[in-house]
Parts: sequence; C-alpha cells; structure tokens
Amino acid sequence: MKRIAFKVTAALLLSLSLITPGFALASNQPNYATLSIEKLAYSDLKTAPEEWKSAISAARNSIIYSKSWTVDGQVAIEQPDGTIEELPEFSDLFPDWDVPKANVSKSNENSTTLGDPIFTIMAANYAGNVYLQAPPTSGGSPIFYAFNTNANRVSMVADSLPGTSYNAGYADLTDQYDVGWANNLSAGRKMYLTNPNKNHSYGARASTHSTPGYALMGVVDDPS
Repeated sequence: MKRIAFKVTAALLLSLSLITPGFALASNQPNYATLSIEKLAYSDLKTAPEEWKSAISAARNSIIYSKSWTVDGQVAIEQPDGTIEELPEFSDLFPDWDVPKANVSKSNENSTTLGDPIFTIMAANYAGNVYLQAPPTSGGSPIFYAFNTNANRVSMVADSLPGTSYNAGYADLTDQYDVGWANNLSAGRKMYLTNPNKNHSYGARASTHSTPGYALMGVVDDPS
C-alpha cells in the first residue's frame, strides 16, 4: 500500500514539474488591459498573446509619430536660414521596432491619383491648399500628394499655415513603408526627400498639432 501511494505521489510531482514552467510563464505576463499606452508600446511583441499584438502595434505608432525621425537618412529638414537638420534614425530611437507601414489612403481633399508609373510624369510638381487636420491617434496622416521623380531631391514646405506649425512626412508607396516624419515645423521649414528610388512612387503627408485649416503646401523637385 505504501509503495502504491509513493508511486502516485511521484507521478503527481513529475506532472507538476512538467507544467510548472507554463504556470511561471503565465504569471510573468502583464495584465495588458491595465497598462498605459507607453508601457503597452514597450511590451514584448513576440511573447504577447495574439489578441494583444495589434493593440501593442497601435500603441507603438502613437509614440512613433510623436517624434521626428528618418529611415537610412532619406529625410532631412532645412531651416529658413538654409541650415540642414539631420533627423535621428528610426532604428536608433526605436531599437527592434518595425518601421511603420505607410498609410496609403489619400485625404479627401486635394489628393492626387497615381497612374501607371510608365506613363506618369517623372517629377514632383505640386502647389496648392491642403487642409491640415489633427494627426490620427495611431498611424500616419493621409497622403495629400503622390508622385514619381527623376530628381535627386524633393522638397516639401508649407508657405503659409492656419496656425503655428505643421507635421510632415514621406512614404515609399511601392514598398509601403514610411521613410521619414517630422513634428512641429514652422512655415518655411522644408522637408527633403533625398535620393528617391526612380523606380518607386512616393507620397507626401501633412497634419498639424496646432490650428486645423488650409495651408499653402508645395512638393517639388529641388534643383540642389
């Protein structure tokens, strides 16, 4: 009888030893529903439950677009006095995070439609009024102008603003990822897209944290 009891006890202990790591893993998982946006954003995406991965990605995007950055040096800012301001690399600001997918939806007003690149004029040439609205809580602002170009550099600028500042960015529409973003630019500050791929299409986007309204925007090939 004692031998049987010992065997049963040993079997139970063996079973517990096998399932304990699973219990430990579960106990180490945070309560995602109680996390702040920032803590949710910095949660481990790989080990997070599947049902929380999209929420973590959305939280990351809300932080990503609150900062200015570039991918592989493709985007820079020019101050009104001509000084070039290099933007920090996305990979330095957000190690191990994925560069956000481009929001390829176009704004309802003043948006252009890309044709077949073979028949599209290979130049950025836009000047017009663009309605600047508050940026989405997660993700990039809608595209107001899409283009192909043979130039080595394209500049985007707001010559007049409804408020005090605007946000701007470029997206690679062919590979569908954002290549640069900047916040709180004053009127006259240019955003450059340097060495664009001549076989790719790009989109320009803008929004504002200031006063919503129409801004006079330009996106043109730069002769420099």
